[in-house]
Amino acid sequence: MSLTGLLRAATELALRLERLRPGVLDGPVPDRALARRVDDEPRPEPRDLVADARRLRRDVAVSGLPDPRRRYLEAVLSALDCHARLLAGERPGYVEEVRALFGVVPRRGDPDGYREVHRRLGALLPGHGPVAARMGAYRDADVVPPGRVGQAVAAVTAELRGRVHAELGLPAAERATVELVGERPWTAFTRYRGGFRSRVSITTATRLRGGSLLPLLAHELYPGHHTQYCRAELAAPRHPELALRLVHGPLGLVAEGAAEAGVTALPGPGWGAPAERALARAGVRIDGGLAERIEAELDLLGRVRQDAALLRYVDNAGPDEVTGHLSRWLLIPEARARRILAFLDHPQWRGYAVAYAEGAPLVRDWLARYPHGPVAGLRTLLDTPVLPADLLTVGGGAPRKGATAAATAGPSSARSHQ
Repeated sequence: MSLTGLLRAATELALRLERLRPGVLDGPVPDRALARRVDDEPRPEPRDLVADARRLRRDVAVSGLPDPRRRYLEAVLSALDCHARLLAGERPGYVEEVRALFGVVPRRGDPDGYREVHRRLGALLPGHGPVAARMGAYRDADVVPPGRVGQAVAAVTAELRGRVHAELGLPAAERATVELVGERPWTAFTRYRGGFRSRVSITTATRLRGGSLLPLLAHELYPGHHTQYCRAELAAPRHPELALRLVHGPLGLVAEGAAEAGVTALPGPGWGAPAERALARAGVRIDGGLAERIEAELDLLGRVRQDAALLRYVDNAGPDEVTGHLSRWLLIPEARARRILAFLDHPQWRGYAVAYAEGAPLVRDWLARYPHGPVAGLRTLLDTPVLPADLLTVGGGAPRKGATAAATAGPSSARSHQ
């Protein structure tokens, strides 16, 4: 079967899974006619979808496609097969489920490393006394006044958009709107509408902080998810695989990793200064340099949420133990820890912590080693199908054995998420 035929069959399978469990597909349906036909079918049986996934995996194995494309389709079909098995009532175990969906094995963090981060935060934060109390005071003082949120978001977004247009390139007609919503299991969520249009929702249940606003908007908009969707739409004629996007899939992990790590490329080191200037125009004052240093340390606590998921689903820990772990190491109050636990306990999101905990370090390290620089590396991640395994390189950019061309290509020619 050709690449076109395999992608159409995989899309058809994903659409049938989407009917049974909305949220499988990320972004608009790539083939609207096919979607309408699937919608008119009788409701599918999960066991039939398991059989379809297995058949497609065999077809891909003997397709004769070039190795990078074959491996990419195998990873997508592994995720679709796992979705089908879960819908059919199978319980493969948390680690196996995460590996089948995202292509990585979740790892626990090092408490000694967390203690070292706390020590450095203690040296950065104003005041004296326990670091958790001072972190809380810093966060409270950093909250953007409600009346200035709209202006602050607009000012930082404009700063980021200009840089991404200049460095990466996007269609002049692209647009993204930001809306504030009520309680949700995530902090922010980007919905791509197609045609280079996105809507970003940010929950008011989490107070927006000035010092973290630029990384948040970089994650969701520029150069994060909105930019990813736009660049994928531009690249689809050369890489049609990019049109089939799964929320819980290998591309989802790379996308979250790139959204988290993208700020290290654009605006890049020193982002605190443009954040401070943009927010000042909106009447919000921050110490940009201090904010950047604190956010860099907090990023190193990114595996704590994954620890919590492993405690919950591998060690069978109760809610109090899990929230205690989150509160202690993330330096957050119990109420915030329970919100994170609610995200981890949500059936659709329980495995998603891996996308941040494993994706962000993989992408960040790979961008730092990319031979043409982090902006060119980010462009490669946006424009070509890349698997998590492709980001495992040695020798500062030399490919690991078996790495795909997408992981080592030069610059191309030319997204709570909790």
